[in-house]
Order: sequence, then structure tokens, then C-alpha cells
Amino acid sequence: MNLKSLIIHQGRSLTLRRTIPDDAPLLFEKMYSRYDFMRLFRLNDRADTVEKVREKLIRRSHGSPAQSGYLECLLIHKIYGAIGIIAAAEYTPLHRKAELLVGIFDREHRSVSHGIEACVLMTDLIFNAYHLHRFYAYSYGYNQVAHSCLVSGGFALEGIMKEHLYDPVSQEYVDMHIFGMVEAQMRANPRIARLSKRLVGRDITQPLTAPLPPPDLSKIPELSSAASKQNPSFFVKSGTLK
Repeated sequence: MNLKSLIIHQGRSLTLRRTIPDDAPLLFEKMYSRYDFMRLFRLNDRADTVEKVREKLIRRSHGSPAQSGYLECLLIHKIYGAIGIIAAAEYTPLHRKAELLVGIFDREHRSVSHGIEACVLMTDLIFNAYHLHRFYAYSYGYNQVAHSCLVSGGFALEGIMKEHLYDPVSQEYVDMHIFGMVEAQMRANPRIARLSKRLVGRDITQPLTAPLPPPDLSKIPELSSAASKQNPSFFVKSGTLK
């Protein structure tokens, strides 16, 4: 594993680590080469080879997420390793908003609990570390598991766009559901307060008053303790999206 990778948040079982160019083979195998995954994550996103995935990651590495408007992390489970991907996309500083993208690679790990923990972790970053105003997500009409995760994670269904996208593989038009929340809704949500105490270790409906604690490296199976001491991981602090 490339020890320059950036760990930005951690929960009860998941760690969020920034993707890097060396992740290209994993992402091609688990994401881009699999229609069954991409039809749930981002239907018309294409990368036909490992090298095209690597080129994407290299381009992103040349600037900050604030510059590209895109922050992407692996979801690393404390036992199973990399089980999915999560991103904050379409970031705009003027409107202080971003779009949530989250996907679990393999069916055996697609429990609602993993999806909810991932959503809660990124929601904490969006509102408490990066101080955005709005967080929203699109989900395909057939992705009922995603709908359940989003609602459980505090998002409200705001509308349904009928036959909004065309799937060239199935040759069908697909409905898009849009879910969203603004900061005031998150702060007033008792379910998020309860979930976050269990999954994150604190009530994320309350603003951060100090930097997040350092990550527990024992929850990251890719890192050896010796290597971690030589090249410690970074952790996000409350502030602007960097």
C-alpha cells in the first residue's frame, strides 16, 4: 500500500482513505469492469482499461478536491479490507453543496449497516469539517437498498425524475430519485444523533469543537504498525475542503 495515501475519517468499522493512482487495478476490477456494480453506482461512467482508471486518478492527484470538485475515498473495513467507494462530487464553493456517491463492491458486503456508516461518516465531514450547506444524492429507481441507506442516514426523498437516463446495456430508460438534506435538517435529526454516537463515537449533529482524533491504525488491515510509524497518516481537521 502507498503510505502517502490520506486517511480522512474513521468509524466503528470503516475507514475513509483517499484513492491514489496505485488503486487503479483494484478499482478497475471491482468497479469499472463490472456492469452489475456500475449500474448501481454511476451508470454511464466508463473506463475500459486499468490505465484509463490510473489516468483519472493521476489527474485528480494533481490538484485538491476543492479544485476538482471531487473527493473520492476507499471504504476500508477493519476485517475485510477495501469493500467499497465513497465520494463527494460536484462540489461548488458558491452554493456550498456536494453530491454523495457511495457503492459497496461485492454483494456479500452490501448490508444496509455498511452503507449507513459510510453515509454518516461523509455527512460528518461535509457539515462539520468542510462546512457545506447542502448534501444530496441521486439513486436509480431500482436501487432499493440505496434508498433505505439514504433515508436511514438522514436524507429525505425530494423527487423522482421519470426515465431520466438511458442505459445502453439494458436498452431501457431509468428513473432517478433525488435525496437531500441541508445543515439545519442534519442538526435537528435525532436519528443521526443516535446513529453517529454508535458509528462515529460522537454526536455529529453537534459542531466540531476540536480536530478529529487520530485514526486507530489497528482498524486498517492494509497498514503494518512499523510502516505506519515511519510514515504516519494524516487526519482531517475542521476547516475548508482541501
